[in-house]
Amino acid sequence: MGNSSKQQVFSKIRFLEDQLVSLDHYLPETYDYLMRELDIQKRILAELEVQETFAAIDQGRQ
Repeated sequence: MGNSSKQQVFSKIRFLEDQLVSLDHYLPETYDYLMRELDIQKRILAELEVQETFAAIDQGRQ
């Protein structure tokens, strides 16, 4: 997983955050959906960062 994957996730997070900020009047279900998606994308980002760190550690051992 490279920087392009992280950039895609960052873009999705930015989009979701913008949606949450810019929408004044929306249904609670919409808010819940956006928050769930935001949580999912942040988890994916954390996973990518851990994978990158572990890969760097593994390369350092070789």
